[in-house]
Amino acid sequence: MQTRSARLADEDGRLLASLLEIEDRNYRRLLRLAWRQNSYMKRQDVHRLEANAADWARHLPGATEARTARERFVRQLGAETALPEGVRVRELLPSLAPGGRREVEASLAVLDRTTARLARQNELNRHLADFCLEMAREEARIYRDVLLDDPAGCYDQGARTCQRGAGGVIVRQA
Repeated sequence: MQTRSARLADEDGRLLASLLEIEDRNYRRLLRLAWRQNSYMKRQDVHRLEANAADWARHLPGATEARTARERFVRQLGAETALPEGVRVRELLPSLAPGGRREVEASLAVLDRTTARLARQNELNRHLADFCLEMAREEARIYRDVLLDDPAGCYDQGARTCQRGAGGVIVRQA
C-alpha cells in the first residue's frame, strides 16, 4: 500500500462519515428493538418478546458488519498516514482535511449518542430481566412452600381448595 502525505483528503472524510452514518442507522434499529423488548417484558408478552428476539438476531449481523467495515477503513487510513496499528476514529481527525473532519466529527457525535442510549437501554433491560427472574423464583418458592410443605393450608377437610386465591401467592408486577 502506498503511503500518502499525513493529510487525508476530504473524500476520505466523507467516506468515513458515511460509514459512521450507516453504523448509526443499524444501532438505531437495535435501539428501537431494545425499547420494544423493555415494553414486552413489562407486559410479560412472551410472543412479542420471541418475535423481537428474532428481529434482533436478524438485524445484529448488519450492525456488526457496519462496525467491521468502519474499523477496516479506519485501519486502512491509519496505515496510509503511518499511524500505529489499532488507530481509532478520533486519532485520525487531525489527519483529515477540514471539510472531511467536520463531517466525521458530526457523524461521530451522533453515533456516540446512539451507542450510549443503546448501552443504557440494554442495561435497563438487563435489570428488568433480573427482576422478572427474581419474581419467578420467589413465586416458585411460595408455590413450593404452600403446596408441598403445608398441603393442609391449601385444602379444607372436605378436600376442597381454600379461598385464598392462587395458592396464596403474592402478586407483583414489573
